[in-house]
Amino acid sequence: MILLGLLLVLGLGGLALAAFLNNDGLFTAPAGTVELFGYHADPTVGQVFVVGAAAGALVLVGLMMMFGGAGRRARRRMAARRELQSQRAEMRDLQRRHDDIQSELAAKRTVEADRAAAEAELAEEERVAVR
Repeated sequence: MILLGLLLVLGLGGLALAAFLNNDGLFTAPAGTVELFGYHADPTVGQVFVVGAAAGALVLVGLMMMFGGAGRRARRRMAARRELQSQRAEMRDLQRRHDDIQSELAAKRTVEADRAAAEAELAEEERVAVR
């Protein structure tokens, strides 16, 4: 969209420049001969004015297309950036929860290992006492 708008602006700018360079007089006087893409035209100053007004309107349309495309692109980029930040925040939260669960599990394993060692020691003492 941006490229089309830019091409439209550049093409119309060249056309307006060609008409301006051939303008040499009154409103009804011939503005000279304009040659574009192998075609010849002998417009009057009034016709050049109307063509210039139309070219100006089309330049505005082209600029609107350019800025509209750039704005849409920027909005998409910002939305993608926000989504990425959200995913990263969620990932950090999940990592934090994972670490907490891992530490709780390690603590439980340590307690269970200590309990098992204590029970084994008690069992060993009972076996020694029975002998």
